[in-house]
Amino acid sequence: MSSATLGLDAARAVDPVRFALAGVTPRVALRPATREEVGAALEAASRDGLAVVPWGGGAGLARASAPPRYDLALDLGALDRIVEYDPEDLTLSAECGVTIAALRTALSARGQELPIEAARSERATLGGTLAANASGARRMRFGSPRDRILGARFALADGTLARTGGKVVKNVAGYGIHRLLCGSRGGLAVMLEASLKLQPAPETRVALVFEASAAQIADPARWAPFARLEPAVLSVLGRDAAATLPSVAARGAFTVILGLEDETRWVERQAAIATAALGAASARIEGADTVRLWQSLADLEDQGGVLLSFTTARNTPAALAPLLERPEAGDLVFHAPAGRLHVPTERASAQELVHALAREGFSLIESHGIGSLEPAIAPQAGVLALRAKIRAALDPAATLALGERWAAGSV
Repeated sequence: MSSATLGLDAARAVDPVRFALAGVTPRVALRPATREEVGAALEAASRDGLAVVPWGGGAGLARASAPPRYDLALDLGALDRIVEYDPEDLTLSAECGVTIAALRTALSARGQELPIEAARSERATLGGTLAANASGARRMRFGSPRDRILGARFALADGTLARTGGKVVKNVAGYGIHRLLCGSRGGLAVMLEASLKLQPAPETRVALVFEASAAQIADPARWAPFARLEPAVLSVLGRDAAATLPSVAARGAFTVILGLEDETRWVERQAAIATAALGAASARIEGADTVRLWQSLADLEDQGGVLLSFTTARNTPAALAPLLERPEAGDLVFHAPAGRLHVPTERASAQELVHALAREGFSLIESHGIGSLEPAIAPQAGVLALRAKIRAALDPAATLALGERWAAGSV
């Protein structure tokens, strides 16, 4: 099989070794230069019964397990242009190969931002971040990619180029397939370009760092005042996780990071309420240093080894009480407002941890560095049937190799 077989010339072929998944290398790898070339490659792959995995910067796929079939890696890194940027309308359209770091730099020059953090932002692409529906510690305050996307161009598995949504907030025409693709992990279509809602950078940004014991984390009364606040970040880190952050001098068993982004007077009022509830902060971080801190928190979601991610409806640090005495507590990262918990663990204890946390209201949503785990709560049959129906409609030939997991409810 060659690049010519797949409708592209030899100049588009790249070394397939760098696209290996769990030691499995694809037969060929291509780097299309245009969306039309992406369509041509997919059309040929679908015709020939090849299994395709789309790649961005590899930040999210680096530790993924291998799919059952894997013939072609489709590197989208060449599609990295900012297509249209309207600062007055707070909207941006960009090709999905652009990195999150590049977007951040372009927007900060105009005092604006896309409030989404992805692990390894210098490598993580817009397409990969959308496909993972990743957003970091500020997810509850500012929304996930699914909340920010206005429209998208994408290629279906048979090579058909399609577009849904639009470039402005008021455009609601058509089915919201672009939102469906957020979180599909590249299993339904290949995202090529996305239009997104931006927001102005806040007048003031502050991060307050507090040290806490296990008893203080588990005390519900300690967190009651936060129901009146609007933190961008309220994250709890175990001692070992906090020690990896260069701007945080972790001394306690647990570190609490409170992020405030708003008008200056309201930020200071919230800071005063938090200090009254938690005591004096061990550190205060301001301005651009907070942006780097938010990115460091996102990077903790890409730790080596086995990493499990959970969600819970209990959005207070006290939800961690059942976990605080476990051996994994030192490495945990919990973004309380969004109810997102990330826990590195040993391979041998991963399944037991899933069941133990399920009894406390935590549902497994993702695992890295380990094969499939048995979910403590099986997905509803109706949900799985709907996923399978969507997959069959968008990719009837099962060309997209990661789609089987999406249909099975594992992503």
